Amino acid sequence: MKYAGLVLILAVTTMGCESRATLTKALAESKAAEAQKDSLLTEVLETTQFVSDLNSELAKAKLAALEVGDERGVPGAQHDKAERQATLGRIRQVIDRLNESEAKLTETENRAKKAKIQNARLLAQIATYKQTIEDLKTAAEQQRVETEAIIADQRNQIATLAGRVDTLNWEKGWLIDTVAHLTAYKNRVYYAVGTKDELIRNGVVTKEGSKFLFFGGTRLEPARRPNLDAFTMIDKTQTLSIPLPRTDKKYKIVSRQSPDFLAGDLSEKGEVRGVLEIASPEEFWSASKYLILVQN
Repeated sequence: MKYAGLVLILAVTTMGCESRATLTKALAESKAAEAQKDSLLTEVLETTQFVSDLNSELAKAKLAALEVGDERGVPGAQHDKAERQATLGRIRQVIDRLNESEAKLTETENRAKKAKIQNARLLAQIATYKQTIEDLKTAAEQQRVETEAIIADQRNQIATLAGRVDTLNWEKGWLIDTVAHLTAYKNRVYYAVGTKDELIRNGVVTKEGSKFLFFGGTRLEPARRPNLDAFTMIDKTQTLSIPLPRTDKKYKIVSRQSPDFLAGDLSEKGEVRGVLEIASPEEFWSASKYLILVQN
């Protein structure tokens, strides 16, 4: 009888020890699960804040895209593209972090389900976190697609702007050349110098009028269709002095230019000796582009 009681006591004691060990193990698992839950909660909250900050940045980027126009040109568009490339990189980082968090949650969920004492509250929270991560991944993927579309559009915009710049540069060069040619043409004038016979022979001047005995007379006038080969071409803004063939002779203007705009050795009759000095080129050449001087 005493032996049976002793066996019973030993059995009860053994069962008590096993229960305490099981309870201790369960408590340890529960604490580990709670700690892991807290760690996962912190990670999910950090990821959520990261996505929230990213959403703010994307909103600013979208607003900036609406405010940006073609007037910023290629450098502005390239700068915007670089900024959005950086944003796209952050979105991809978010997606990677969300995938890591989802994998950790799945591992925790599997361990919680296999535990001897299941924590229903922990499983429910894990399910909530997993749904949150899925929602965040969906939002991040949408943002990635939108950002890639914007970058692709900016690539086309940059190409278009670059084409416009090339066109404008070509047009600018063409206009510069045109203005230069027009300016050169506008400043182009001609002069011819010689004796009366030389000028008549070369088709520069012609005799006008008639003379009979002592009545009437003739005068030299510029030819109606002058021979341009007999003229020397100059730029009226560059050439203000025209050397005359003979310094011992006087020369008179028979074309329409006025001697009033000349300087230097000028007689009362408007005759020039040595060098024709032009004091006011615009006024002097305004009467005609063709200057004719005849040797007296």
